[in-house]
Formats: sequence, C-alpha cells, structure tokens
Amino acid sequence: MKKALKIILLAAFTLAVLGNSNAQEKEKSKSVVSVEESNGKSIVKAPGVKVEVDEFNDTITKITIGSRRFEVIEDYNRARIRMVRVPREKFKGHWAGCDIGFNGYMTSDFSTDLPSDALFMDLNGSKSVTFSINFLQYNIGLQRNKNNFGMVLGAGWTFYNYRTDQPYTFERDTETGQTIGAPVPAERSVEKNKITTSFINIPLLFEYQFPSSEPFHRFYISAGPYCGFKIGGHTKLVYKENGNRTKDKGKDDINLTPFQYGAMVRVGYRFINLYASYNFSTFYTENRGPELYPFTIGLSLVQF
Repeated sequence: MKKALKIILLAAFTLAVLGNSNAQEKEKSKSVVSVEESNGKSIVKAPGVKVEVDEFNDTITKITIGSRRFEVIEDYNRARIRMVRVPREKFKGHWAGCDIGFNGYMTSDFSTDLPSDALFMDLNGSKSVTFSINFLQYNIGLQRNKNNFGMVLGAGWTFYNYRTDQPYTFERDTETGQTIGAPVPAERSVEKNKITTSFINIPLLFEYQFPSSEPFHRFYISAGPYCGFKIGGHTKLVYKENGNRTKDKGKDDINLTPFQYGAMVRVGYRFINLYASYNFSTFYTENRGPELYPFTIGLSLVQF
C-alpha cells in the first residue's frame, strides 16, 4: 500500500513539475528538481513545491505547495488526508490586490472649503470614486531572524473620478493658459460633470506586522512615499436640453498634472484593510489652475 501510494504521488508530482517547467525560463546552471533519499525517507523539491515520503512514519507523505501542506496519514489500516498551513519563512507585505475608495482634494491649508476662484471644482464627494489594480509587488525583508518588518516596492493602475456636477465646463483660457470653469448655458440641465484620470502609481512602503509570534493573523501598518505617471484623462458632461439627453466627452489639455507624488498609509487585520493617500503635488500643473491637493481614502477588497 505504501509503496504504491509513494509511486503514484511521485509520478503525479513529476508530471506537475514538468508541466510548470515548460512555462518558465530555466537557468542552465541550476537544477529545477532535486531528490534526496536517506533512511527510508525521500524528499523531492522544485520551485514552490516539496514532497516528502517517509516509510517509517504514520504520516507517510507530505506535499507542500506554497503555504499549504497536505499530509497523507495511514493508521489502523486506513489512509486519511489533512491540510495544514505552513508559516511563512520570508517577509510578505500588503500591496498587491484591488482597492476602492473615495477621492477629493484640499487647499494648501488642508481645508475642503474651496476659495471663490475654485468653486467650479466643488465635488460631489459620495460619487467621486477611485479604483486601483495593484498588479506588482516586491518584498524586501529587513530582519535576519524574523519576518515581520520589511519594505514593499510595487506598481498599480489607479482610476480617479472627480465628480463635480457643477454647471461649468473645464476649459483652458486662451490668454492666460490657466484652467477655468466656463458656465454652461442656462437652458442646459447638468446631470453629470466629472474629470477622470488614470495613473501608474509606484509606492515604496515600510511595513511592520505584529505580534511577531503569530504566524498567520497579524495586524499590519505600512507607510511611505509614492509617485505616479498619468497615462490618461478626460472630462465628461451629461446634460438635458429641450428634452434631449446629451453626453459631451473631451480630451483637451486642461493642465492636469502629468506626474504626482505624495505619501500613503495602509493598515489592516485579516479581512479588514484600509488605506489613505495625500498628494504633495497639485491637481493641476503648478500655477495653471486652482491650487488643490488630491487625497484618497478607501479599503482593499481583494489581496493577491
């Protein structure tokens, strides 16, 4: 029974490794699969996978894939399988995943009350939504014997919607070059008015997790700077006139900043994960529009 099970498991493991190795570029100087045998115990290792077979133990087979280990236990002439979680050996931060939240902006004195020359930017906060896909994360542990403090470098694609619903269009003044709000004709009833931008954001976060004695359920807090490069932007105005509903979408240059930078904080425990960010750069290019500093606050829905 044990020998047959051993052969089946090793064969399945070998096929899985061969299938994965075809999709990965291998270095000639490295062995993708290693096999160790001693005193009735066989160990097969490959990237991300480990199989142990012990002829002299009730737990005859252990299959470790990532943070999951499947143990095949034989006792009283029957076999059963149990799954256990394997504590991480290396530091892993919290960035990759999907975020959703609300965005807005403040004046230079951290007020959300806008000056008279910026009232055309007054937001409908409940409909000014941001969404992020944080697709890249690189973890750097900063401890020798622990794994609860480190640095996270990542990248994410973020969409910002600034919903104003004010009866103004966003235009670039031909004389001064500044962004201004041009009044919409009175016969047009504005239903929706917004500015949408998208950025590739790159954070550099320092993260601390505690308690260090708990391998799975830790509270974490991370903070650090980030920068972003604008990859798109447009305005959208929806209004009714004489009973007809019209949508105007513009891609004219209204001085939106092409580069943003600021600070970010992320905290969480298990399924509750919150974040906030504040830009040190202005919403518009400097001296080309109202001096406004964007911020976001939200939660992480999915973590990779």
